[in-house]
Amino acid sequence: MIEFLQQLNSWTALLFVVSSMLAMGMSQRFAEVVAPLKNPRFVLSALLVNFIVSPALALGLCRLIPLQSAHAIGLIILACAAGAPFLPKLAEAAGGNVSYSVGLMVLQIVGSVLFMPLALPLLVPGLEADSWRIAKPLLLTMLMPLGFGFALALIKAPWVARLARLVERISNLALVLVLILLVGLNVEAMLGIFGSFAVAAFLLHVGGMVVVGYLLGGTEPTTRSVFALGAGQRNIVAALVIAGTGFDGPAVAVMVLIASLIALLPLLGVARVMRGRLRAEPSAIH
Repeated sequence: MIEFLQQLNSWTALLFVVSSMLAMGMSQRFAEVVAPLKNPRFVLSALLVNFIVSPALALGLCRLIPLQSAHAIGLIILACAAGAPFLPKLAEAAGGNVSYSVGLMVLQIVGSVLFMPLALPLLVPGLEADSWRIAKPLLLTMLMPLGFGFALALIKAPWVARLARLVERISNLALVLVLILLVGLNVEAMLGIFGSFAVAAFLLHVGGMVVVGYLLGGTEPTTRSVFALGAGQRNIVAALVIAGTGFDGPAVAVMVLIASLIALLPLLGVARVMRGRLRAEPSAIH
């Protein structure tokens, strides 16, 4: 029975990853997504923050805070995984530019696909995967469904919108099932996380990245807030792909899941604060 549930969890997680990226591509206009990518300063700042500052901060926290091996590995994987699919929702909650958030997310996802296969074997001892083994699931489960979603969005037909809503519902249902199965199958590992410094270390990483992102996010309020939130939120999809395929036990995947979910609460709080600041600034563009 346990073996069946573990296999079900693997297939459900795959369904969540693919459906969430497909739904994201189908819900956005490609031209609006790529518009921010034409700004060299934006591209360089995003790459610097997400793929240099973020891993460096994670490594520093791992040296300063006594973490179990699996928890430290989970933190490093999350630090290298940028491009969270939930970012547009955070941008909306902050009153930020949603199209800008999707462009940032796409840049981060592409950067993660290129960066993680090169960096993780150097940063994570014992990762049982070469560069192509890391890149392959990211390409197949994230970039390909996202690109297919963009292509479907170009079709001006009523069934496309209905399909997008159906895929989004499937993604939400799959996420709920993944959470239930992971909690049910890994209760002991979860209790180990809450009894350690792992959660505090990841929250420190999230807070530090939001501050760095805000400082380097430019001067426009509606995009600066999005840049900061994008720096703070990590890509649970990419991190789960690596954690689920590169290690034998579930401890790393559980760390990735719990840390990502816990981080949503403070990020939502930050988004609400940013929305309040935007309303208080007459120059803010709504």
